[in-house]
Amino acid sequence: MRQLTLLCAFVCTISSVDAWAQELIPATAISTMPVASVEDMSVGRQEFVVFNTVKASAIVQSDNNKRSRQIKEDKNEFSITYNIVKINGKRYLDYKDCEGVIRLGYLGGSNVYNSDADYMSAEEIVRRLAIYRLIGLAKEYGADALFEPTITTTVSSSKKQIVYNSEISAKLIKIKMD
Repeated sequence: MRQLTLLCAFVCTISSVDAWAQELIPATAISTMPVASVEDMSVGRQEFVVFNTVKASAIVQSDNNKRSRQIKEDKNEFSITYNIVKINGKRYLDYKDCEGVIRLGYLGGSNVYNSDADYMSAEEIVRRLAIYRLIGLAKEYGADALFEPTITTTVSSSKKQIVYNSEISAKLIKIKMD
C-alpha cells in the first residue's frame, strides 16, 4: 500500500508540473511573411520589383545557474525565466515568469507551433527575433515577400552566460499591380 501511495504521489507531482507549465505561456507576438526562391517565382521579371537588401539582427543572453535559466534580450525588451526541476534524476526546465513580450518571426510555410516542448531555447528565440525584426522592416517598405533570406547565428560564452547573436538579410519583393 505504501508503494502505491508513493507512486501515486510521484505521478500526481509530474502531472501537476506538466499541467502548470502548459498553462503559463510567455507573452508572445508572432509575425509571418512569405518567402520566395528563384524556383518558386512563376512571374516574369517585369511583374515584380526587387528592393535593396535589408538586414536585421538580435542579441539574446542566457544566464544559467543551478536553479534557473534566464533568457533576456540585450536591450531589455523581454526576459523569460525557467526553474530547473529535478524529477526522477532528470533535469527539466519549468516556466517561472516572463517580463515584456517575446517577438517571434516565421518565414514562408514554417509551422508557427512546431515545437512540442514546453521550453524554447535561447538560440531559437534569437533567430525568431531577428526574423521578426526583418519582417517589420519589410512591412515598412511595403514588400509582398522576402527573396531568399539568409540567417547566421554566432555564440560566445563567459562562465555561465551564453550570448547568441543572429543576423538575417533578404531582398524585398513588391509585386506590380496594374
